[in-house]
Amino acid sequence: MHRMLLLITTAALCFINAAAYSAPDIITEVQQQKSIQHIIDAEKNRTSREKIIEIVNSIDATYTDLYEKIKNGKKLVIFIDPAHGKLPNGQWQGGDATHRTSCAGLPEEYYSILLSRKIYRLLSGNKFIEVKTTDDFMEVLKGNSDTYRDIPFPTTVELADKAGAFIIISEHLNNISVVYKADGRVNLPGIHVTRNKYGWKVLQYVRDTYSGFLTLYNKVDASGFSRSYALTLKHMLESKGLKPNSWNFGAVGDSRFSYFIDFPMSVIYESGFISNPDEEKQLKDPEYIEKIVDSQYHALLETIKDVFGVDLSGSSPSATGDAASDRIELLKLARLAIHYIQAVDSGKAIQVIREMERRYAETKYGEYTHFFSKIKNNLVLSSRYYNLARKYTRQKKRRLARKYYSLARKYIMRAPIFAKMHALYHAEMRSAGISSSAAGEPSSEEAQSVASGGPAFAVKAPLRRSIILPIEENQSLEEAIRLALDPDEETMKKLVKSFGSAKNYIKKKKYVYSRKSKKKIVRWTSIPRRVHFRNGIYIVKLDGKCNVIGARHVTRVVLNPAKFQNQQYMKNSYFSHDHKERSL
Repeated sequence: MHRMLLLITTAALCFINAAAYSAPDIITEVQQQKSIQHIIDAEKNRTSREKIIEIVNSIDATYTDLYEKIKNGKKLVIFIDPAHGKLPNGQWQGGDATHRTSCAGLPEEYYSILLSRKIYRLLSGNKFIEVKTTDDFMEVLKGNSDTYRDIPFPTTVELADKAGAFIIISEHLNNISVVYKADGRVNLPGIHVTRNKYGWKVLQYVRDTYSGFLTLYNKVDASGFSRSYALTLKHMLESKGLKPNSWNFGAVGDSRFSYFIDFPMSVIYESGFISNPDEEKQLKDPEYIEKIVDSQYHALLETIKDVFGVDLSGSSPSATGDAASDRIELLKLARLAIHYIQAVDSGKAIQVIREMERRYAETKYGEYTHFFSKIKNNLVLSSRYYNLARKYTRQKKRRLARKYYSLARKYIMRAPIFAKMHALYHAEMRSAGISSSAAGEPSSEEAQSVASGGPAFAVKAPLRRSIILPIEENQSLEEAIRLALDPDEETMKKLVKSFGSAKNYIKKKKYVYSRKSKKKIVRWTSIPRRVHFRNGIYIVKLDGKCNVIGARHVTRVVLNPAKFQNQQYMKNSYFSHDHKERSL
């Protein structure tokens, strides 16, 4: 009897376990294109399979059959991202906290609120559109409050995703510098801190005055909607007499921020430079703001009509053309490729992008695959070198492993889309006892320092590390040295004397007659050239006795504390008499 009960119990448990194991997968809500269904069917990892189905279902719920959804009463959700905001210490993040205040001393948020309230009124006045944002920013949009808290981009993406948003929009204003400038905040030619295309801080000698509008659009939006919107907006603003910024003439595809990587469609409006006194004056004019916001609203409706074939400008929605099925397939393929990249699965990401190329590279949508083709090429090279690095690590050939880890990281370390992959490579190097600095690269801490413009705390640099010496207009050499190096008074006198007598040595050919060979031969001779330090940026090298042994003029330099020293911008001068906490 007991044996019979045991058998029945065992059989029941087996049935329960088998049922749990063979429980049906979650399924897609609508029938998928063959390319998408093939990717789903090929995914054997249950967790990953559930994630990619979740991605596909989310895209279908938001973008597929848009006309039918709106006709049946569903509203198109626009998520307005709060641009910066108040920090816990009470400072505006786009003002005193980052020293990006306007010429008049106002934070970026002041103008962002003016623009955001107007776009909110236009959007909420359309009965087919619903506006979502954070609770406190919604009170600002409605005019019930003038303050809101700063939230990070990942929080915006999470909230927009939860709201089923069609697109994220964010009202920003531009500024010449991302950090405080000693000579003021006005947008004038001079030495400024800007960012290069990798997002690293760069000290640059700016010759021109910056002005004009700019729209950053989601570069990983393979449907092309974000790009089309930015270009349509650009043309509308130009038709009203506004001038675009010189960077890509007012519409820039950008993939540097997680904001753009983690949500299908998004744009950031940069509607002018608050560091430009003339533009700030215009931004105080209600009619000027009306031109900007009216264009943002109508360009959005125009792009929805052109891309998704739905006209939302009338009293009822109307179908105007193609339902964008090809664009939606492209969007799904792009999101699945990004999923695999962030899951550190290069092989599957490459397969998805190759499917994207096979389906669309030679069609009218081919331009939207180009960026992903570049990503694929980087992944192919990086994974090839990564596999070699792992092979040599297993064989304990550390020198070769270091070489190939370095090459593997070379192709991914500068793009945020590869952040998790880069972290894995770095962790494996550390566990294998291979230092990244030994591989000829900055460590992860140094790379972070380059991106942020300095280490978290001041670290004294070696004496012979090259010095970044900026000299502003009408600034004396002595004052420039004091700001760049912060030496004590005795050392200051020595440095001023050394810089004042600095020379560069130029090698020059000289033909001399050789009695031995009885002909003219070439000899190289060093010709001294006095260095005249004028306004601009110089890279200066010292010897062990603080004598200048080289100085070259540059127009820009990356603020890399692992390579250069400068107290004013990186707080890492060898000569500084104390270690001050970084304030930039």
